Amino acid sequence: MWFPNAEVAINPALLLLLGVMVGTLSGFFGVGGGFLITGGLLVFGVPPVFAVGTGLALIMGSSIINTLKHRHLGNVDLRLGLIMLVGTLPGVFLAEQLNTSLEEAGIIGPVIHYVYIVFLAVLGSFIVYDHVKQRHKSATANGEISTASLARRVQNMRIPPHAIWLPGYGKIPTYVHLPVSQIDQLSVFIPTIVGFSVGFFAGLLGAGGGFLLMPVLIFGMGVPTTVAIGTDLFQIIVTGSWGTFIYSLSHNVDPLMAIIMLGAASVGSQLGTTATAFVEPARIRILYGVTILGGCIAVTLEQVSTFSEGIEFLSNVASVVLLSVAGAMCLIIAVMMIRAKREIRELAPTDD
Repeated sequence: MWFPNAEVAINPALLLLLGVMVGTLSGFFGVGGGFLITGGLLVFGVPPVFAVGTGLALIMGSSIINTLKHRHLGNVDLRLGLIMLVGTLPGVFLAEQLNTSLEEAGIIGPVIHYVYIVFLAVLGSFIVYDHVKQRHKSATANGEISTASLARRVQNMRIPPHAIWLPGYGKIPTYVHLPVSQIDQLSVFIPTIVGFSVGFFAGLLGAGGGFLLMPVLIFGMGVPTTVAIGTDLFQIIVTGSWGTFIYSLSHNVDPLMAIIMLGAASVGSQLGTTATAFVEPARIRILYGVTILGGCIAVTLEQVSTFSEGIEFLSNVASVVLLSVAGAMCLIIAVMMIRAKREIRELAPTDD
């Protein structure tokens, strides 16, 4: 099928498959799926700048669907999400300006590929390491992470000014209570800085920033896994919307491609969001780590395939790896949810 905006021909079945997997993994992991969307589109041969812009459009739509579902489950900390957005929007705008400069210099493709590879490799390796480290400890039973002490230090940080004066309100403290995230007191400057950093990389890589934000919320700030998932998705709505608007002004979004994938993503999101209520947080984290490592391998293979004509076949291998890992995770999520539901029914009291 020919997509005129991106000027590329892609089998629509691949886009539908990618959409279903993105919806499922987005709802389950609390990410917009940018690491899979942009990586997948790059593997399918979509020009880098269109992979970024179209990826943001799909992220916007799928995140709205998944956030509404997680909001119903009580997994969204609106207060934390709104504070982070103060820094997110400037970060996305700055990244778009950088991407435009990189495109004019003709180096945007390699830059996006290499930055993706580094971030996915580091994050995936750390999450798997955390799981292995905690597996034999009693802390695993209650879902505690290996960086729990670091998260507590971050929560206890005191960053001046400790209060600001607002007309009509007087002095307002710069610390906030976040009961949904189980945080007694947190400086508003911490989530603002986090929001700016995530927004910048979201705009640079064409992702909602969720693949970075979710681990930061869990391992850096100590937010419970399920709340981090829902809050991450809420923040991604605005990130994706703002990023889509900016890229559409430059005509770097293919709406037809985004619509096809969004229709499929809406189906997968129902499975992903529901599964979070039945799967243990530690298992969610390890599955997420394995998934982004799979994405890292796929993008690496795609980049290596450009080095020589003799190894161009690695591009096809990358496509197989990406879809295989994502598909396998979707099946694992479905199986884990079915097993958990079955166990609940078996433990439920029956009427004699």
